[in-house]
Amino acid sequence: MDGGWALILSAVVTAVGGVMVALLARVRKENKEDHAVVATMLQHVFGSVSRVEVKVDKVSDGLESHIKEHKK
Repeated sequence: MDGGWALILSAVVTAVGGVMVALLARVRKENKEDHAVVATMLQHVFGSVSRVEVKVDKVSDGLESHIKEHKK
């Protein structure tokens, strides 16, 4: 292989590698953004569940035994 072909081959390898690195970086960025969205949603769900638990604990005497059975 002479110098010309080696230069062309190295340019092709560099270009393909650059494209692959760019695609991987983009995928990682999207993954981080998706993770942040899911984490926020989970915090919201946790807060909602905590509020429901407090409401269930404060139910009036008439429904207390019925609610306790559901909690089990």
